[in-house]
Amino acid sequence: MNVLGLFRGRRGAIALATGIALVAGSVVTFAAASAGAPARDLTSAGCPYTFAVITHGDNGSFWSPVYKGAKDAAKDLGCRLSEVYGSQTAGQAEPDDIAENAQIQDAINAHVNGIAVSDHDPVLMNPTIAKAVARGIPVVLLNAGCDPADLAASHAMTCVGQPETLAGQAAGALFKNQGMTNVLCVIHQSGQNLIDRCNGLATGLGLSSCSTKSPPTSGVGCTKLVLSTPNAASNPTQAIGQVITYLQAHTGINAVLSLNSAIGDALVTAAPSKVKIATFDLDSGTLADLRSGKMDFAIDQQQYLQGYLPIVFLYLYNKHEGNSAGGGSVVPSGPLLVTKANVNKVAAAIAAGDD
Repeated sequence: MNVLGLFRGRRGAIALATGIALVAGSVVTFAAASAGAPARDLTSAGCPYTFAVITHGDNGSFWSPVYKGAKDAAKDLGCRLSEVYGSQTAGQAEPDDIAENAQIQDAINAHVNGIAVSDHDPVLMNPTIAKAVARGIPVVLLNAGCDPADLAASHAMTCVGQPETLAGQAAGALFKNQGMTNVLCVIHQSGQNLIDRCNGLATGLGLSSCSTKSPPTSGVGCTKLVLSTPNAASNPTQAIGQVITYLQAHTGINAVLSLNSAIGDALVTAAPSKVKIATFDLDSGTLADLRSGKMDFAIDQQQYLQGYLPIVFLYLYNKHEGNSAGGGSVVPSGPLLVTKANVNKVAAAIAAGDD
């Protein structure tokens, strides 16, 4: 099967969701949630519901489309969002999971009609999310928590995000189709989702798992490299030094799947010889590298959908007698494989903030 053919319908999901969601003449009001304040009817629109959007992210280039998606869905429906943004502030190395968990509790106390939340620390957050569901507040997970065990423990109806195993498989299949079968999978920590990403890559290459041992000198291989830089996106120079040193020591590797766009862009600049480069996520540098052919492909998780679709699902649940989407499993927002062939279309979506 043509791998790219699996992921050509990037606008179909948006069009479907918009078609379901559109309410003519609707108006949305954004207001901060106040503890103890029940959701109020909107006199200027047909949607009386207030939904909370809570994430572990910041307001940077990755998360902004998530928030725009949620705002757009609320506007299309005429609903209200309590504007609770991410727990990670600018310059902060890691998200504040305790703060995010407190925001979930605040949304429960405010008696919102639904919560869209990234389940970034399941041990901490699953009991709080389950509390919301027990009190009759529907919950849709987004971006993080797209795991059957977390969905079951939190009692959320679904999770909208990119299954990392599926994304890795798509990358591995494309590399294999190109004859690049000795691949380095770069990650920054041994978290389960990143392990799933690398093991998916291995599956796409025809292997059972991605190894931490030295890569083979030839033939098929998948090797994990865990960077020693915890916040690698903010310090790509140090991270890339480690990647380049590894490639110089293991010349059999012919392709690299990068952690994120910052690392991918820096790796292209470093220009290791005879190595194809692909990356997770996109930025302006990645788009330029794809257009020039210096970047082989990028994996787009279409995070705009991670904001838009949860609001649609929460609306349908409230409006239509508990109709729920996802069936307790994941609704994939990606992956979309972006190559030189389709980069201009994706760039237009990014420019509009819709990717």
